[in-house]
Amino acid sequence: MDDQLHLGEDENTLALRRAWDRAMHTLANRVNKPSFESWFKSMRPVSFDGERVTLGAPSPFACEWVTKRYGNLVREVLSQHLGKAIEVSIVHLPPEKRPMLGESPVEEAPPATQPVTLALEPEPVPIEKPSLNPKYTFENFVVGNSNRLAQAGAMSVARAPGQSYNPLFIYGGAGLGKTHLMHAIGHYVLQAHPRLRVAYLSGETFAQQYITALREQRIDAFRQKYRNVDVWLVDDIQFIAGKEHTKEEFFHTFNTLYQMGRQVVFASDRPPRELHAMDDRLRSRFEAGLIADIAPPEFETRVAILQKRAQIEGIQVPDQVIYHIAYAVEGNVRTLEGVLISIAARASVHGKPITLQLANEVLARHYVDEKQVHTVPTEQAVLQAVCQRFGLTTQDILGDQRSREVLMARQIAMYLLRERAQLPLQQIGQMFGKNHSTVLHAYNRVKTSLNKDKELTSIIYDLNTVLGN
Repeated sequence: MDDQLHLGEDENTLALRRAWDRAMHTLANRVNKPSFESWFKSMRPVSFDGERVTLGAPSPFACEWVTKRYGNLVREVLSQHLGKAIEVSIVHLPPEKRPMLGESPVEEAPPATQPVTLALEPEPVPIEKPSLNPKYTFENFVVGNSNRLAQAGAMSVARAPGQSYNPLFIYGGAGLGKTHLMHAIGHYVLQAHPRLRVAYLSGETFAQQYITALREQRIDAFRQKYRNVDVWLVDDIQFIAGKEHTKEEFFHTFNTLYQMGRQVVFASDRPPRELHAMDDRLRSRFEAGLIADIAPPEFETRVAILQKRAQIEGIQVPDQVIYHIAYAVEGNVRTLEGVLISIAARASVHGKPITLQLANEVLARHYVDEKQVHTVPTEQAVLQAVCQRFGLTTQDILGDQRSREVLMARQIAMYLLRERAQLPLQQIGQMFGKNHSTVLHAYNRVKTSLNKDKELTSIIYDLNTVLGN
């Protein structure tokens, strides 16, 4: 028996032949020309059992690529032309296994350039490389408890676009790192997957470009521009809420990309459930993937962010100044880094070293109310205040006595030296003859007991008052 694959003339085969013919015309209009020429023109229908269509591709790589990138689209188009919901399998079909002329082959669709079909369709608008901040990479993103989930989700979709969290929805207040992660995804994809097309824009830009396209009657080109990307990164999507026509266009663009298995990432200043001006259908699609929040960074993360930024900028900043800035600025990363850059610039212009005094001047003048700039006490001031509060001597606290009162005073002193004097754990340990982990344990014990232990809370409050807070 001939080893060539044959398509019989049963009812299902005839239906598949007609549907595939029409599907090729549809696909030529739904994907860009290079993709159609590279992937779809070489595919052939193999069989249809009434529930599942099997298609053949010329190589295992083509099978995998089309399945991952266009599987949903092919299923949608064939279901439409067959008049029923079907499943699709794409298998390796070597050239020697294809139907020979005269053996009922499925007719190849007319080339995508034939005027009868495509003369009225615009050429796909080429996607320029997105304008990404070169400093916004995963390597420069400091991970902490406040942003760990968002960073992990962003890294996952960058490594395997369209295969894990789709869509990825990142939300959080201004200046916390959402845009940094969006740019980091773009950088990673362009480097790891150079053939993929990436588009990054804000919700406001999408709305403005859509209005311009309508006014200039270029709506088809606008749609081609964004519906043919592989990774779509949309920042600040809250700006399209309330814009009815823009929301409609946004929905269809998102839906088209999602159905084709393209990666979509959104960022907003609030979670989907709080985007009240968004349609329910949009909110439900936002919630279909991973939702990750970014909270204001905790003290340790703020310190790490400042250290990383100082390293990137090549600025030598004393640890005590780093701790002081991290303690004084609790809001967002943008302000935190802005303080550091301002201090460094002021020091450079005036030829001064970076000191606590200079840091306080910048903070009070530009960022924080002067009354809110925390005074940084010396280590001697901290020890003196604790000794006075407990009726002990410095030798008692720094020595080896282990009475309950001395142990409590010692732990409070370690906590305040870290929290108020902003000394490194290692330096505190050297003062007490303890190792790093012992100091950290004491610090964490006091910190976790605050607001739970009324006596301890009262003592810390009194000591902070004495130390100038």
